[in-house]
Amino acid sequence: MKGIIFDFNGTMFMDSDLHEAAWLHLIKKYSSKKMTEEDILKNVHGKTNDVILRNFISQALSDEEVQKLSDEKEANYRDSVLASADHKEFTAGLREVLDYLKAEKIPMTIASASPKINMDFYFDYLNLGEWFDYEKMVCHTGSFPGKPAPDIFLIAAEKIGVEPENCIVIEDSYSGLQAARNAKIGTIIAIDPEKKNRAVFEAEDLAPDGVIEDFTSFISDYL
Repeated sequence: MKGIIFDFNGTMFMDSDLHEAAWLHLIKKYSSKKMTEEDILKNVHGKTNDVILRNFISQALSDEEVQKLSDEKEANYRDSVLASADHKEFTAGLREVLDYLKAEKIPMTIASASPKINMDFYFDYLNLGEWFDYEKMVCHTGSFPGKPAPDIFLIAAEKIGVEPENCIVIEDSYSGLQAARNAKIGTIIAIDPEKKNRAVFEAEDLAPDGVIEDFTSFISDYL
């Protein structure tokens, strides 16, 4: 392993519950469609906002309508983060991993389906600049296909100067793990803190190098 790429939401920061709540609120407000647990696994987490909105609200949404609805959802989500006493810190063990990677000068970055406005928020809220080069972070800009396409991880690997086969990717989402596989990432690790999705990940061979619950033993197990 020569480089490491982190997904953010549900991986570095355990906020899946807040995203799900924000999506459920928005979709209930603007659509009669129901969101199932399978939808949340396969059609929400890891997907870009434009894909989610057109899937659950209307395929006919204009780009302007998508942007307006996306802004509404993300503002609601960010407010919920700030209001939550349980969402103030990284996933357990991650801070120690980041310090280790920084000390060892191992190339690393973030590859997230989040829009730039959220990544800007995270860089401020969690002081991500202490470990990550903002210019090497990859987020959703609409300039490349979202997960499960491989583009986001190929771009991230290029930004840190490491071939995909020499990278580790840590992902929590079904679509993100598919994207890592499609990018031919060398080491693919799923994170599943509540043990909800392990059976699916293992059945479809989406986490060939293991499933973790947090980062508390990550250094000894993978680095």
